[in-house]
Amino acid sequence: MARLRRQEKNGPGLLFILVILVVVAVVGARFFGFYPGGEPEEVEPTPPGQEDQQPAPKVDPIPRILVYHSHATENYKPKDSHQTGGSPGDVVEVGNVFVSTLRQHGITAIHDRTIHDKPRYSDAFINSAKMVEELLGQNTQIQMVLDIHRDGLEDKPEGYTTALVNGSNVAKILFVVGDQDNTRVEENLAFAQKISDALEAKYPGVSRGVRVFKSDYSGQLHPNSVMVIIGDWKGNTLDEAIESAKLLAEVVAGLIE
Repeated sequence: MARLRRQEKNGPGLLFILVILVVVAVVGARFFGFYPGGEPEEVEPTPPGQEDQQPAPKVDPIPRILVYHSHATENYKPKDSHQTGGSPGDVVEVGNVFVSTLRQHGITAIHDRTIHDKPRYSDAFINSAKMVEELLGQNTQIQMVLDIHRDGLEDKPEGYTTALVNGSNVAKILFVVGDQDNTRVEENLAFAQKISDALEAKYPGVSRGVRVFKSDYSGQLHPNSVMVIIGDWKGNTLDEAIESAKLLAEVVAGLIE
């Protein structure tokens, strides 16, 4: 009888099996956290508390606001009313915080820290007016001119110049326009009211409103010029005034066109 030949089945080739094993090994290694040939790329974790923070706004390099202090030596309690020795007072530090907060909102400001009320206090507004006129001539894009002061009230009840914002005390803010020799008094008043209203809408109780004084505060040099009185010497601390400066900067930044 003839011998039957066994029919052999064609199975997968050895090379094909090796390729399959390598693929399985690589996939398994990645699944279990192993990375042949090097360390895995580390992802920088987000710092705690910054997960929801928005990126800082782009800062406009062109100055839009001029900030200065006709009475740069003014202090807050418990210090003496005015700084001596040729150094600026607390009110200039309030201006520093105001300007830095504006920058956080994308607005650049010029901050003049010149001491205008020395050596003669009575020459303060004359001296500051010369500076304002010069800087406005050099910076035609200025939209606002703010002369930051603190008040010096007498016989006012405790808390008269203090407001509560988010559970903390802040200094109230008064906006003042001078009508003496001021051809732009109506424009100044409209501008002051605009800031006061915006501040009151955002932080009720912080604004003390707008007042007109029979004095020359250089308002004629710019339509959007106003004296900003943040707190009071006896009624507020520097910290309270600083907190108000931050609130004001936030509001003012929103008014820049």
